[in-house]
Amino acid sequence: MVEQSFHLKGLRLLKSYAELALAAQVLGLVALVLVFPALLGLLAELPRGRPLVSLPSLAGSFALLALAGVLALVGAVLSLVAVYARLIPAGDSLARWRSVLASPAKLMKYGYWAALGLGILALVVAVASIASLPGGLPSLPRGSAIRETVLLHFVFGFIGALLVLVIAAIAAFVGWVGEVMLLFELSSQTGVQGFRTAAILLILALLTSFISAIPYIALAAAFLPAALQIAALVIIRDSTLKALLPPP
Repeated sequence: MVEQSFHLKGLRLLKSYAELALAAQVLGLVALVLVFPALLGLLAELPRGRPLVSLPSLAGSFALLALAGVLALVGAVLSLVAVYARLIPAGDSLARWRSVLASPAKLMKYGYWAALGLGILALVVAVASIASLPGGLPSLPRGSAIRETVLLHFVFGFIGALLVLVIAAIAAFVGWVGEVMLLFELSSQTGVQGFRTAAILLILALLTSFISAIPYIALAAAFLPAALQIAALVIIRDSTLKALLPPP
């Protein structure tokens, strides 16, 4: 009976994760769509050589950029809530239901939490490096010892932030691997093939994200990983509903 309660709790949390993450993905996609016409409006005024902020005709472009920024921020917050308040607790609950799910749940938990901590650390290091630059730096003579020392500290701090960010990305990848493994194993334990399909779509979303670096198709490729991610989340939600149904 106790195991069954963990099973139900884990599936409900997983369903909530899929819904929140789905909302975050849609908001991010809308923000991306809004950015393109705004940037086109700004770029169209560049050849005229006038300050962009002084052009009343660009008020709409700036409004679109502001709206896109707000939507992206809300989407980022929803993503954090989905992963850290829903997905990770879902993995913990499901691991108590079936011990075979413990390893994927731990990978997911430690990877995602390490990524968050390291990401915050990278941000702190970057901000500290920028804050260390004195306001009178441009007025210092070139080649002076003080100027060179300050710039050296800034460069080392910036490189340190980048290294921490790379480690954070690796940790996030470990968490993502745990998530995919959890879905594959959950499909085996529940008999719901939708979880396996969602895991495959997540893998395809990761692989197609590298296509965005190819010229001429970057615009279309930017939407493909998001579309696959959305499809995976919809399938996860539907699969949890199916797994929550009482057996016939």
